[in-house]
Amino acid sequence: MEKGEWLMTDKAEHTLPDYRDLPPDVAERMAQIKKRDYVLKIDHVTKEFVQKRSRVKALDDIEFGVHRRELVCVVGPSGCGKSTLIRILAGLEDPTSGHILMDGKSVHGPGADRGMVFQKYTLFPWLDVCQNVMFGIEMAGVSRLEAQRQALQWLQMIGLEQFAKAYPHQLSGGMQQRVAIARALAASPRVLLMDESFSALDAQTRTKMQNYLMEIWRKIDITIVFITHDLDEAIYLADRILVLKPNPGRVEEVIEVPLSRPRRAEQMTSDEFLATKAHLEELIRSFGVPDENAEDEDVKIDLPLLTLVTDKVE
Repeated sequence: MEKGEWLMTDKAEHTLPDYRDLPPDVAERMAQIKKRDYVLKIDHVTKEFVQKRSRVKALDDIEFGVHRRELVCVVGPSGCGKSTLIRILAGLEDPTSGHILMDGKSVHGPGADRGMVFQKYTLFPWLDVCQNVMFGIEMAGVSRLEAQRQALQWLQMIGLEQFAKAYPHQLSGGMQQRVAIARALAASPRVLLMDESFSALDAQTRTKMQNYLMEIWRKIDITIVFITHDLDEAIYLADRILVLKPNPGRVEEVIEVPLSRPRRAEQMTSDEFLATKAHLEELIRSFGVPDENAEDEDVKIDLPLLTLVTDKVE
């Protein structure tokens, strides 16, 4: 599709703008982001696994840079290597070839410069909320009293200071993830890595968590890489979206999201949002794999007639 071309939706007689046409304020913001240094750089990363005496390539020559204070989402269908990529960024997996660079320096293994929030709630069940947030601070050599002071500040930021003495099992899923985010950020990482961190939450809680995350991100100097299969979530959160194609995972496109900040719920029905989502859905379909967000089509199943059921009560 050529730049400036218009899209027609299937569901209504309504044209959508080209997703690449950024409004002036968004174009200015993206220009400013690109002037910043790269905090995180994925330098020609390839990852292969050995399965049953054969080698399977999960990622192939991934190259991408994330600027300071940028929020990048990574999307793609099953088999594109999203989770493998973020595990490599976190240092939980080593690339077969290529490098991960933090501030221009090659890194190996986990480090305090990268915080991680997983899909499942990973709080320590034997520690209360405050102690969970204190954990990373104390590991950095901070005194217990100072760690407690800092932890309480983080709990205040996420609106859970009144639950400081509660234990994880006493909290809802959304509250547990807020504590997990606070615990990751309390260690002062340069980059926050999030692997499908909201996917286990119900829709209403998920929306609240997205807004909590953007509010925290607005207040502190943090760069975020967010893995998600939810296209709405990616568009709503991200400055840029990295689209991976599957088998093996390769960079198909990098999309600059044409939405102004701060983000608002009503933007999710805007033409710019819908145009970006339509393009992402088209990309997913072009990969020849099922779209994880698409509704199931009607399926006709032919079964042998085993028993004739009637309304007659026997």
